[in-house]
Amino acid sequence: MKKLFAVLISLVVLASCNNNNENKKANTTTSKNDNYTIRGTISGDFSGTVYLKKRGDGEWILLDSTQAQNSTFKFEGTMNDPEIYYIQLEGNRQYVRFFAENSEIDIKINQEDMRNPEVTGSKSNKEFNDFNDQSASFEEQLNMMWENMKKAKNAGDDATAKMWEKKLDSVDALRQQYALDYAMKNNKSVVSAFVVYLNSYSYDENQLEKVLNNFDPSVTKSEYAKKLQERVDVLKKVAIGKKATDFTMNDPDGNPVTLSSLYGNYLLIDFWASWCSPCRAENPNLVATYNKYHKKGFNILGVSFDKDKKNWLKAVNDDHLTWKHVSDLKGWGNAAGKLYGVSAIPSNVLLDPDGTIIAKGLRGDDLNNKLKEIFGE
Repeated sequence: MKKLFAVLISLVVLASCNNNNENKKANTTTSKNDNYTIRGTISGDFSGTVYLKKRGDGEWILLDSTQAQNSTFKFEGTMNDPEIYYIQLEGNRQYVRFFAENSEIDIKINQEDMRNPEVTGSKSNKEFNDFNDQSASFEEQLNMMWENMKKAKNAGDDATAKMWEKKLDSVDALRQQYALDYAMKNNKSVVSAFVVYLNSYSYDENQLEKVLNNFDPSVTKSEYAKKLQERVDVLKKVAIGKKATDFTMNDPDGNPVTLSSLYGNYLLIDFWASWCSPCRAENPNLVATYNKYHKKGFNILGVSFDKDKKNWLKAVNDDHLTWKHVSDLKGWGNAAGKLYGVSAIPSNVLLDPDGTIIAKGLRGDDLNNKLKEIFGE
């Protein structure tokens, strides 16, 4: 189940864009226009503020705002390459997500169904919808398998739960490969770069580099391709066989803890957060593994992606996590997470006593099997 929880996080992210085939001429995502005009119509009577946003380093970036008039709005601006934008209505926590580009774009928004807007005028958005239409069956299967796995776990049927877990991993591998194949085939589309970027936590540096090298120069200069290149550069620095990148971060008492000061034992760097349900679900397994192998020379350093110190410490106490813990309380901006290219949690890296990376992404049975290989029974 190495990537199971990351998969579920991805499904939540993609829930707003699970929205047939267009002829091959639509593969280009550029426009002759030098700017964009986004015109929107909102169902019902709406006269509040409309916000235009995008995401950057895990944070919301406000691009523009306007007051709706008779349930309509308009944004104008310019952009370098097609990019995912979001529209939010005042008083509504949901977002309309779409691919914007320098063209005339019309959006019809149903306040009761913000996740499925009607968007015309953006070739990139059409491409993105086509991709999601074709990959929807994977997500449907994954959701079904996840629900069945949860039911089995709640019923105490571990054997059935593991059976569904293996099936889920198998389907997710197909989903990941589909995204890579799509990007390789549609190498002149910025949408391809975004699709791979969305799923980049699933791929190693070699897979990402192969896709990057296949992109047309027009795509390589896009923000998403640049982010993929940055991720490749980071992953190469923390690849298996490399010396761990050292860092120092404060423990709950404000005392600095340097990673290299913990060398001498096999050390698992565990990236997690109190608000991360999959992380909390994994913690009992981690506790059992720690108790089994700690006296043999196994240790853990917990690196929290929390922002709230009280929540972080409460989770440490509630889950009986008795090893060392550090955090800079910057959430997804966690400095150690950036050094190790962590884009989904839970995530971990296993070091040998000299501080060399020997494994990554070990969870449940995978972690136990690796430590059994090292220490024996």
